[in-house]
Amino acid sequence: MEEIKQATYEIIDQMTDLAGKMSDQNFTRPLPVLLQNSIGKHYRHIIEFLEVMLSGAQSGEINYDLRKHDPDLEQSRDKCMERLGRIREAIAVEPAVTLELMGSYSREADKTFTVPTNLERELVYNIEHAIHHMAIIRIALQQEFPEIQVPKEFGFAYSTLKHLKK
Repeated sequence: MEEIKQATYEIIDQMTDLAGKMSDQNFTRPLPVLLQNSIGKHYRHIIEFLEVMLSGAQSGEINYDLRKHDPDLEQSRDKCMERLGRIREAIAVEPAVTLELMGSYSREADKTFTVPTNLERELVYNIEHAIHHMAIIRIALQQEFPEIQVPKEFGFAYSTLKHLKK
């Protein structure tokens, strides 16, 4: 579990560092390369998934479909950095509960599925989910804000980084 936590901390630190380098205007600006979405919306999305996971670790049920879609979060780098800090602290706690992942791939509101899961599995999912969105953010940075530098690892899967070292 420690390796998984360390990867999560690294992602949180990279996201916090980037948010600190951006202006509020650039963070919230709709970008053509993101289909008129902003980098802030991608941050909100990643943060809310992590928060749903942590909340579910306490209740025993995780349902990413029920996240808040908080528009204030996507408009504030400071709120994003604050919430990322809280997530970092919360990940240090390992609740020993059996978890159930709930969701729906149906267009009908009342059709859902439930599968057993655990905190380690959900952290792994959230790592991959965050990296995916960070890769999209990286594309937007290169297109719209080439002056903003990120670490070479930003937005790359760990397996890809290992492959590139060969």
